[in-house]
Amino acid sequence: MKINDVEKITGLTGKAIRLYESKGLISISRDTNGYRNYSDNDIEVLKTIKLLRSVGSSIADIKLYLCDVISIEELVDKRKSQILKESGKNTEKYRICESIVNNSAIKVSDNVEFTEKEEIKVHKNGALSVGIDIGTTTVSAVIYDIDNKEQLEAYSIPHSSYIFSDIKYEQNTTVIIDKAEKLLYHILDSYKNIISIGITGQMHGIVYVNENGEAVSNLINWQDKRADRLLESGKSTCEEIFHMTGESISTGYGIATHYYNMKMGEVPYDAVGICTVMDLFAMKICGTKKALTHSSVASSLGIFDIEKCEFKRDKLSCVGIDAEFLPSVTGESIVIGECRKIPVSVPIGDNQASFLGSVCNNEESILVNIGTGSQVSAVSDYRKVNGDVEIRPLIEGKYLICGSALCGGYAYSMLEEFFRSYALSMGMQDVSQYNTINRIASESYEKGEEGLLVDVSFLGKRSDPGARGFIKNIDRQSFTPAALIIGVLKGMCNELYDLYGAFNDRKTSIVASGGAVKKNEVLKKLIAERFGMRVDINSVGEEAATGVALFSALATGKIKYNNGFSEYISYTERGLNNE
Repeated sequence: MKINDVEKITGLTGKAIRLYESKGLISISRDTNGYRNYSDNDIEVLKTIKLLRSVGSSIADIKLYLCDVISIEELVDKRKSQILKESGKNTEKYRICESIVNNSAIKVSDNVEFTEKEEIKVHKNGALSVGIDIGTTTVSAVIYDIDNKEQLEAYSIPHSSYIFSDIKYEQNTTVIIDKAEKLLYHILDSYKNIISIGITGQMHGIVYVNENGEAVSNLINWQDKRADRLLESGKSTCEEIFHMTGESISTGYGIATHYYNMKMGEVPYDAVGICTVMDLFAMKICGTKKALTHSSVASSLGIFDIEKCEFKRDKLSCVGIDAEFLPSVTGESIVIGECRKIPVSVPIGDNQASFLGSVCNNEESILVNIGTGSQVSAVSDYRKVNGDVEIRPLIEGKYLICGSALCGGYAYSMLEEFFRSYALSMGMQDVSQYNTINRIASESYEKGEEGLLVDVSFLGKRSDPGARGFIKNIDRQSFTPAALIIGVLKGMCNELYDLYGAFNDRKTSIVASGGAVKKNEVLKKLIAERFGMRVDINSVGEEAATGVALFSALATGKIKYNNGFSEYISYTERGLNNE
């Protein structure tokens, strides 16, 4: 079947069909004269692509589905969650998603209207670097063209791995590693000239491994609260460790979790060590048996000397932990193995990777990241900090000062849920309220309204888990939805600015990242006003995966690091200031 016939049957333009072929969504055979010859199966695939594009699924996600990296349910569930945030359940796109799950996709696709707007880009790839980010809820990946200094593709897929039990937060290690492997090998099969692979992921959590480097436990992640539970001494794990060593450690940190498991007899019998989930993935793809991790990861487990780049063996012995049970550590930017003969760099922490993938020049800028949580980070040579901020190893002998807010962007999510529940109680449709509250915020900001005084410590603080937020300055004039919305946004900014106040160094500009910032114009302006600095917005998606892709290129000697990867990072918005 020729392309003119395919256009009539599918309703797609020839340009769109050639786009999907160029992206690898379909592979068309050719006849003896070299003309494309479309089969009935090709027609069905094109109809499915059209349907999925009509509801807003990305070409990258559709390719993952067609290549069996993710299921149709996973693809549609991801898009449904996005639609809920954009416009709510009662939309045509959401209803089509529901019909896809109910196996009526092809019938719907015959009637769906869609015009492809993405263009074919003529691009000759240079040397490519891959970054993999194993997050708390998703596995993300980036393909970065080092020679042409641009991100070619970004992926993010949910791994749905949680196993909840009381105060224990565990995740199925097999599910996570399987998702990460499928995504990585899909990329390696799809692209040529890949010269390096970098790995990052969620910090603090641990996996127990056996002598073959295989997982013998679930991932016990950073959210785990078992170390808060009282032991026989009447103290919590963290309190007991502090009493015995003088070292402060937070619940959810790997060594605190391991100490609790030791006391309670919950260490797997065949475990010979612990590592993080990105260390486990690195061992799996490189075929090694002993974890070698970066100091940026090791320090997140606790009781670590960042200046000496080693665990504090004397302190560990006080609590009965053998340092040999922990990963080996390096502070260098090195290659630790190969996957399909491609160099794999030592895994680094996701906070550090996000910074590397976002900030052009670390001498000038701080990073403000607001997603579900929020963080403010800056590079420093200074090694001592006070208050709710901590110092973390970065790369190339540098350190990252980081202040983390437990609530962050979740405060705005709570606000949206508040207004949504009111709308539902009034008999209105279950529709996302983000567009409405963003519009109200914009109108209120333009009028110069101050808003209420809102403390957004709704989930506590690291130094005071029992702390709670509050609302003040309510009077007859200020008790309005607009005042509450502006108050919450300002509260999010104030929380980060207070953390920045404990930093030793001062910078001149801000790089803002994270979905909550990129989608909210008023929040960007309020950040600029509160910090009194210019705000830049970076241009890449999946900052952590981008950062570790660049780090792996550094580890292989392909690029250099000079106070940032300034040649490889650009901004979509530059110069939003506080005037």
